Amino acid sequence: MSLKNTNKNIVYCTTYETIQTILGFGMFTIALIALIVKLLKNDKKK
Repeated sequence: MSLKNTNKNIVYCTTYETIQTILGFGMFTIALIALIVKLLKNDKKK
């Protein structure tokens, strides 16, 4: 057993997966901010 190849278990994402993850997180963040704004506007009306 060689100790030289200990980093072979690292998983690398493809460019497509990375962009998809970034866009998904961005859409989640935008939806969350929109929900907070909607709730704050609804709260001020009461």
